[in-house]
Amino acid sequence: MPDFMQRRRLARILDRAAEQFANSQVPEKGWIATMRLALGMSAEQVAVRKGVSRNAVYQAERSEKEGSVSIKQMEQLATAMGGKFVYAIVPDAPIEQLKYHQAIRRAHAIAALEPGYESWSVDERQDWIDDTTAQQLHDMPTDFWDDTR
Repeated sequence: MPDFMQRRRLARILDRAAEQFANSQVPEKGWIATMRLALGMSAEQVAVRKGVSRNAVYQAERSEKEGSVSIKQMEQLATAMGGKFVYAIVPDAPIEQLKYHQAIRRAHAIAALEPGYESWSVDERQDWIDDTTAQQLHDMPTDFWDDTR
């Protein structure tokens, strides 16, 4: 499968995931405590199911709120409570929009190096930026995401 087709397929996966998670928020008490409390389970009951101490459950709840809980801990606790842990990295905007904005940034950076660019008319500069943006999106050079330009 050509790279551009694979990128398009992966972009669709990420864009769909972003739509699903768009309105998701982490509960105030965190996912572990929220699930446990919603089930009416004590920390002791979760601990027995997981094979750890009650304090280990409380520590995991604190670690989650601090952002230091491990994925493995989340998976094990979710399973112990009859659930599953789901994680994802989702884009802030559709993938094509993120790529387009990067292509525009690159076009402006390249324009700064173009001899005489500042003396061109507004329309000529805009046309040049539009064409260079389109070329960047089409070619996707290996340094496309580098911020060094």
